[in-house]
Amino acid sequence: MQQSIGEPRPEMVRADERSCPKTLLVSAKRAAELCGKSLRTWRSWDAGGLIPRPVRIRRSTLWRYDELQDWIEAGCPRREEWEARR
Repeated sequence: MQQSIGEPRPEMVRADERSCPKTLLVSAKRAAELCGKSLRTWRSWDAGGLIPRPVRIRRSTLWRYDELQDWIEAGCPRREEWEARR
C-alpha cells in the first residue's frame, strides 16, 4: 500500500525512549511531540482519520499512550483499519 503525502510513516513517528511519558493518557501536543510532528499536523491527521481515535473526557482530548505505541508498531494504519484490527 502506498502512502499519500501527509500520512504518518512508521520511521517518522518513533518516540525516543527518554521522552516517554509517565502517564497513561497524553494530550495532542504531547502525542505530536512524541511522534516528532507539529500540533497542527497532529490535528490534521486526527481530522483526516489517520491516527487512533482520541479519548474525550469533558473538554479534554487525549490519546492512550500504549495505543499509540501499538499503532506505531503496526505501521501506523489509518484509523478505520486500526479500529478493525482491535
